[in-house]
Amino acid sequence: MAKKTEQVFKPDPKPKRKYKHKTIRQKLDADCLELWSLCVRARNHNVCRSTNSDEQLSAHHVIEKTHRWGRYAIENGITLTWKVHCLQKSHPEQFRDKVIEIIGEEEFNRLKKKYMYQKICRRSIPDLIEVKEGLKYLLKNMEGE
Repeated sequence: MAKKTEQVFKPDPKPKRKYKHKTIRQKLDADCLELWSLCVRARNHNVCRSTNSDEQLSAHHVIEKTHRWGRYAIENGITLTWKVHCLQKSHPEQFRDKVIEIIGEEEFNRLKKKYMYQKICRRSIPDLIEVKEGLKYLLKNMEGE
C-alpha cells in the first residue's frame, strides 16, 4: 500500500529588498559633496551667514550643484541654518533675495556667470578622485588654522 503524503504549503518568505548599489562615481560624488560641505562650514567658522547661529547648519550651493563646474567649488557655497535653508523650497524668490543680501549682488552675478553658463560636463572617475583629495587637503588646512 502506497503511503499518502500530504503537501504542506509554506508561505513564500518575504521578498528581499533590492538595494541599488551605488557606482564608484556615485560614491565619489557623495564623498566630494560631504567634504565640500565640511569645507564651506569650516570657511564660514561654523556659523550661519544669515543669523550667526551655530545650530543645525548646512552648506548651500549658491549656484545650483547641477551646474557641474561649481558643484565642488568652495566659493559657490554658504553656511545656513536649516530654518533659513528651508526658505529655498517654500519661498524660492525670497530665498534668492536672502542669498544676494548675504553675499552681495556683484558676487552672486560673478558666480552665476562663472558657473551657470559653463558647459555641463560629467567628471571622470580620476577627476573625482583628484577633487576628493583636493578637498581633503583644503579641509585639513582650514581646520589647522
